Formats: sequence, C-alpha cells, structure tokens
Amino acid sequence: MFSKILAFIMSILSFFTTPFSLISTEIDLKRELAKGNFESPYIVRPLEEITVNGVSIDEYSIVAPDGDLYANAAETLCDELYKACGKKIPIAESTSENAFIINKNLNETDDFNLKVENGKVYITGSSTIGISRGITAFADEVLLTSEKSFDFKDGYEFNKTFSDYVTYEDFGAVGDGKADDFEAIVKTHEHANANDLSVFANETATYYISGASKTAYIKTNTDWSTARFIIDDTTVENRSAWIFQVAPSESAINITEKVSPLKMDATNIGTTLGKKSLVVLTDSNVKRYIRKGANQNSGSNQTDVILVDENGNISPDAPLIWDFDAVTNAVAYPIDTVTLTIKGGKFTTLANNASSEYNYYTRGIQVRRSNTVIDGIYHDIENEGKTGSPYSAFVSLSCCADVTVKNSTFTGHKKYKTIGSAGTSVTMGTYDIGAATAINAKFINCNQTNDITNGDYWGIAGTNYCKNLVYDGCALSRFDAHQGVLNATIRNSVLGHHGIKLIGSGTALIENTTVLSDSFIALRSDYGSTWNGDLIIRNCKFYPTGVSSHIIDAENSEDHNFGYTCYLPQKIEIDGFYVHRIGINYLFTKVNSKHNSDSYNAEYPVVPPQEITVKNFSNLFFGNLRVSQNKAIFKVEIN
Repeated sequence: MFSKILAFIMSILSFFTTPFSLISTEIDLKRELAKGNFESPYIVRPLEEITVNGVSIDEYSIVAPDGDLYANAAETLCDELYKACGKKIPIAESTSENAFIINKNLNETDDFNLKVENGKVYITGSSTIGISRGITAFADEVLLTSEKSFDFKDGYEFNKTFSDYVTYEDFGAVGDGKADDFEAIVKTHEHANANDLSVFANETATYYISGASKTAYIKTNTDWSTARFIIDDTTVENRSAWIFQVAPSESAINITEKVSPLKMDATNIGTTLGKKSLVVLTDSNVKRYIRKGANQNSGSNQTDVILVDENGNISPDAPLIWDFDAVTNAVAYPIDTVTLTIKGGKFTTLANNASSEYNYYTRGIQVRRSNTVIDGIYHDIENEGKTGSPYSAFVSLSCCADVTVKNSTFTGHKKYKTIGSAGTSVTMGTYDIGAATAINAKFINCNQTNDITNGDYWGIAGTNYCKNLVYDGCALSRFDAHQGVLNATIRNSVLGHHGIKLIGSGTALIENTTVLSDSFIALRSDYGSTWNGDLIIRNCKFYPTGVSSHIIDAENSEDHNFGYTCYLPQKIEIDGFYVHRIGINYLFTKVNSKHNSDSYNAEYPVVPPQEITVKNFSNLFFGNLRVSQNKAIFKVEIN
C-alpha cells in the first residue's frame, strides 16, 4: 500500500517538475547555439564504436610533432574519428601508452601509410601530398564504409598512393597569404582539365585571391585538404565573376525549336536528346511568383526544371509543375554520369564594404555540373563594416542535378538595409548557400560559424525553382524556398531564427528536427503562403521565439494575384510534436483576418486544408492543439 502511495506522489511531483527540467534543457541548448559551429544532435553516425585491439578510442590520444603540417593532421584525424563514431579524442603533447602517433619522418614518395603495432597506430605522410589528405582517404575508404564498429588490430595496415595530380605551386602559387595566387590557381585548373588530372592544394599554404575578374573552372577532382584561401572582396573588378565554377564536361544545348507546348501530365518532351539531361523550360508569356510587399515585383517568367532521359522521357521524380501553352525557351544541360569530388579547403572572405544596395556579389563557388560532391568546405567572413552589398551565395548550385554538399561549415552574413521596390526600407537578403533550377540537391551534416538564433545575421540559405531539396543532419539558421520547391525533406536537423520558409508543392517531410523561430513553418506571405500538397511532421520540437502560439505562419489577404492559385497544405499528418509553450496552441495563423464569415468575397481565395491528422502532440503545461482562430477559412477539424 505504501509503495502505491509513494508512486502516486512521485507521479504528481513529476507532473509539476517536468516543465522546469524542459526549460533547463532549452537554456542549455541556447547556450550551445550561442557558441557557433553548433552541430545537430540528430546526426546519424556510421559507426557505434572504434577500438584498437578491443580498447575503445576513449582511452586514446593523438600525438603530433610541432609544425603546421602535423597540427593540421592531428586536427584532421580528430575530426574524422569524430565524424565516424561521434567521439572526440584529445591531442596530446607527449606519447602515452595508447596513442595515434603522427610521424615526423615524411616519405619522399606520394604515399600515405597507417599501421598498427603494439596497440599504437602510426601514421606517416608525404612531403608532397601531406598527411591530412591520406587520413581523409582512410576515413572515406575504410571507416565510413564499415558497419557498426571498426577495430585497429595489431598488424593492420592501410596504404594509399596518390598519382595523376597537379598542384597550384606547379604553376607559380606562393601560398604565403600575401602574394596574389589567383592566376596560378586558374592556370592549374586549366592544365588539369586538359590532361584529366586531379588538383591538390598544399596542406600548409594560404592562397590569396585578389579581386581580379577571373574564374577558375573545375572539371576534375580537387582536394584542397587543410589549405587556406583568402578571398579579398574589398576591391573587386567584377562582382559577378565566380572564383570557382564547377563546370560540366559538355555544353548546354538550346532545344527551343524542338519542344512543343506541354501539359503538366506530359511524360515526354517530344524530342530525343541523345543523353540524360536536365532541361530548363521557360514561357515568357506567363508570369508567376508576382511578389507582394516591400520587395514587390511584376513576377518572373514561368520556369520549370525537369529530368529527361535520352529518349525525351520526363522523370516521374521531377515532373512538370505547370502547363506550358508555349515554350519560349528550352535549354538542355547534359548530365555527367561520373561523380566529381571537391574536398576540404578553409576559405575566408574579406567582405566588400560596398554601399548597401542590391548589387549582389558572386565571389564563391558555383556548381553547374551534375553528380558533384562537395565535402568538408569551411567558409567564414571577416571585415564586415557599417555598409555592404549582399552576396548571392558562397556555394551556389545552378542548372544541375544530384549534387551533395556535406560536412561543411558556412557563415551567416551581416544584415544591411536599403530602399526596396515599394519605396520603403528593407533588409537585403544575403546568403552563403544558394540553389536555383537544381534537382536532387542534398545538404548533409552542414552547420555555420555563427549562432543560428542570432537575428543580426540573415538566413543562411535561399533557393528558387528546385525539386527534391534535402537537409539532413544540418544545424543552420534557415531552410528556404523563395520561388517554389517541389518536394522538400528536412530531417535530423536544427534550424534557427529564420526557421523553415516554404513555397511550393508536392510533399514537405520534416522529421527528427528542432526549430527555434517565430513559427515552426512560415509559408512565405510575399508569395501567397502557398503549399499545394502534403505536409508530414514526425518527431519534431518547436521552441517559439515570438509571442504568438501558431505552428504554421500563413498570411494571404486574398486580394493579390500571385500568378497561381494559393493553397494551404491539403493533407497534414503530425505524429510526435512538442511545443515549448504553456497553454493552447494553434496549427495556423488566421491567414486573412478580414475573412471572418462565409459571406466574405475573396478575389483570389486560398484553398484551405482538406485533412488534418495529429498524434502524440505535447507541450510544456496545460495545452492542446487547435486548427486556427479563423473558423471561416478553416472548416476542417483535427482527427
């Protein structure tokens, strides 16, 4: 009897103390976010454990000689072990019984060697290719392809010989952070492209890139490893010239005269291409995304991007989203079938300090080649002053498919104001990640250097005309679709002050994700708050930063023609959702507060949801979930 009474008392105490423990958890989370370089706690690691002769690497340290080459290698080893199993081991000054030992004696060949003897792991690199490059190769080829666990057994050995490469130094790069290495970088890639050679950067170099109007075209595998790059934007000859462009092996083909009008359900474009291609279609007779608000405009030409095989068949995974009564322009971009990989590189941009006007800078890396992987890029920003022109992106994807950006770190840009098209003051959008007319683009295990909840910096990403866009394991300030996305997936991620901003159609799937913003999802009001499709939310958390209690922010005055019918998500499924708030929560805002009766005559009515299913909803204390305070628009009830 006593045990039952005690259990009852404990359950009551738990009822009252649980909210306070959750508040403490939120405080801890925001403290970690403020440090910058915050990593999503939902990242899925390939290995559960790494051992040496059965001893966990928890018992190990990394030992390296003095010098930048060895210090870089020690950090790289630490990072790669952590990437594989989530354990960070210390870098020590002296050898202990259990150690990963980076040897000072370098090979004179292009070889990397890792071997295990008497419970110690010895690592030796080359005076030409370095050490970090070999460590990364070992991690990619062995650790990240193993399952559950990996054991360094005595006698184990990994060897890697690097060949068929060229370096920036071969073409005159100095790498001291002062001499202008831009021309040498351009010439290196020209030579590599012509001779099918990889490009290697010196692991201890700092390459200075001036403001000259040049672009280095990358068509072969490139390994920047731990090299540093300074991009000086304080004096730029051409702000529209990319520093690097990852270029396809074949040029684009104009096929306008071969493509007839197409309906949304078309399965073939009516012509053969000879090779699988990404096709961008335009009808300049039709305007879509007629923007409303401080940055109002007259809309954009109807644009769509599709995947087409050699026989002209349209991929069902990236179908048409518009009827094309006319095709005024059609361009096919042949898809490279071999994956090109770009690794490493620590980039610092010295910000432009130009006048605060809509003059976008594109001084970064543009990817226009399909089947490209960018792995391990780090980008930060210095020299942001009182004024500045915005940036379109540091890494931008355009007219390409199947591109993955992973294990990379970006930086949110400082916000600057100007006068917008409506004649009022606006904050200019400025980005470090961008994508337009891209299909199957993935951002995996990416984060940023600054606090993702700090509103002094603009949202990290902006995208247009994309399909099948994915965030997985990311900790970034924003997911965004400006002018539409077909199918968006966000999983295992943490999103900051700009949260999830959506416009588009298809399926929006959000799972195992935490959002710290005014709303969990903001359907962009400047484009009509439209999502013509399904919304699925699973096992997510929402920490509201504003005073309102809505999960989905949607606003539409129903008196503006955006160039399309505006929909709210037609089918909504929620299974597992926690809101860090006391009291009643609303799924939607009022959308249009003037639409408060059935007699309201909307010129451009919003199509409301048809079905809402909610399971496993919870909040801090005394709360439930309702659809909206606007019952005139929302007739549907929660199942």
